[in-house]
Amino acid sequence: MAAVVLFTRLRPGLRAGLAVVIGAVTLTNGAMHVMHVATVRATDSDLTGVLAAASGLLLIGLGAAIPVLHRGESGVTSRRRWANRVTAAVAFTVVAQFFVIPVGVGLVQTHHSRRAVGNPPSTAFRDVTFGSADGLELAGWYHPSENRAAVVIANSAAGDRNGSRRHAALLAAHGYGVLLYDARGTGQSEGSPNGWGWDWRHDIEGALAFLQRQPDVDPDRLGGLGLSTGADVLIEVAATNRALRAVVADGATGRSFADRLPGALNAAFAWPMFTAAQVFSGAVPGKPLRHLVTRVGPTPLLLIAAGSIPGEIELNRRYAEDAGDRVELWTLPRATHITAISEEVAEYERRVIDHLDATLLRGRSGPWAGRAIS
Repeated sequence: MAAVVLFTRLRPGLRAGLAVVIGAVTLTNGAMHVMHVATVRATDSDLTGVLAAASGLLLIGLGAAIPVLHRGESGVTSRRRWANRVTAAVAFTVVAQFFVIPVGVGLVQTHHSRRAVGNPPSTAFRDVTFGSADGLELAGWYHPSENRAAVVIANSAAGDRNGSRRHAALLAAHGYGVLLYDARGTGQSEGSPNGWGWDWRHDIEGALAFLQRQPDVDPDRLGGLGLSTGADVLIEVAATNRALRAVVADGATGRSFADRLPGALNAAFAWPMFTAAQVFSGAVPGKPLRHLVTRVGPTPLLLIAAGSIPGEIELNRRYAEDAGDRVELWTLPRATHITAISEEVAEYERRVIDHLDATLLRGRSGPWAGRAIS
């Protein structure tokens, strides 16, 4: 209501800006409901979500039209009129880049729609449930171990187990017990979603406790494989929980303002994005990854960084430099984020399995040659 009253009292340029900002945020929220209807099924809340998407489009169109169609400039020259319009266009671009888009990202990351969970990688995986460290019930699949070692898979921002079937199949083929599950608020697990993984450490703690209880698993032979957000969270957990004896972090980037790349423009984008995520979720990020990674040792850490996301390789180089001696960094400048398993099939298998085998199957005094950065 306040925005409606304010809108009628503003100058045309400010009216246009307000319409674009509110419209973009409304469209972002509504678009998630549209995607849920298109990919899963319609629920009662999707009706208002679809209407929000339509309203957002209407507001953005109104904001774009006001500077062009406004007729209250009859007292100024044509040159001044067009200068005003160009100024408005530049202002809209800046507002979109450093407010609308980052706030939209913060909204999306904290309001993922649940996706249907498909079939497991094979019939050898069974349905399981277990508790997170803070009391939520999480759902997943478990493949029994054939070598007394087991690996928990932490998924990307979407959170559910759909994106890690191939990784699970790879590990199972080498005899590892494998637990892949839906992070809180995704798939069939309880809780609220957060694509930054700010509360996911409790899920990992619960997953490790589950693996320690399995009769086919040696509790001293547990590893983790994280994808994107899951990679960030495994670094966090490995910094304090020595039950993790080996970690593969595929696609770690940053999960807080403190993890951003240097530069004023990066800061201007990151601050509203992470601030919005905190407001929308009520959660807060943990310690910066650069601080946490220094505490991962003596746990061996394999960092895998692709080139499709700006800054991913640079950030992982920083993490590798800070991590200590038991870290290996594998960079793939032409690969896509967390898809090395399908783009570099043989090399991915070799590096990941060798990394896990070195500690989980041969003991912590396995064939480590110290830091290797390639």
